[in-house]
Amino acid sequence: VSIKVQVFDNGDLSPLAEAAVRVHTNQSWLATGTTDKDGVALITLQYRLGTWLIVAAAKPGFVTNSAPWKANKTPLFTSVSLYLLPERPATLMLYEDVVQILLGSPGAKNQPWVQFQRKNVGLPANTSYNELSAFLTTANTEMEVERFPYLLGYETNTTVNHSRLELIPVAAVSIHLFTNNGSAVQVSGPIQVSVPLPTDGLVTTARTIPAWKFERKTGAWLRSGTGVIKNDGGQFTWSYIAPQLGYWAAAMFPLTQGEDV
Repeated sequence: VSIKVQVFDNGDLSPLAEAAVRVHTNQSWLATGTTDKDGVALITLQYRLGTWLIVAAAKPGFVTNSAPWKANKTPLFTSVSLYLLPERPATLMLYEDVVQILLGSPGAKNQPWVQFQRKNVGLPANTSYNELSAFLTTANTEMEVERFPYLLGYETNTTVNHSRLELIPVAAVSIHLFTNNGSAVQVSGPIQVSVPLPTDGLVTTARTIPAWKFERKTGAWLRSGTGVIKNDGGQFTWSYIAPQLGYWAAAMFPLTQGEDV
């Protein structure tokens, strides 16, 4: 089967060239491709009817996005459109002992922030902190979370392999630190992450929410501990200690387990 994958900038809806397209199933990749100047990649692969696929697109400077795809009957033609959200440049604060990444002004309320020990930053040789750029992109509504990778979750310690979990999204965050040549800077944990949440029934009744890390190689989210819901005068936040930068999500387990992938 051939799948026409169209990739657009979520901001101005312009086509995105040179976006990397990957097709996954069962936590492994089936095919890859790169979009042309019109933002199109034609992916051809061997397909077993009824199998769920995850079609993902990634490009530096944008949040990776993906969508599920399945056919019970061989299609004559099919296309998938993905809209990539530009990463949000963040404020980078360097102190003697810690580094902070935040949106808005330091000390502002109801803003997402990230903090980690300065000694845990793997600063490349001959690179100074004034050459670094930080990006912090968050989502705390269902519509916003849809611009992140599709929330297909797997329990890392489960005895049931390849079980497909349709997660219930609460929040998602993308945290990245780059040098001026675009190289990613590695940071080892613990990394404190705090994301404001809207006030609704799901948040106000929960004390903890499972944390999930997006694995680009598999196209899925893997369970990685639990975050805590904090209430400060009616303002709720999800707080989590992450082992590294990247994509993280707060998401609840589905009421029923999904079908196998």
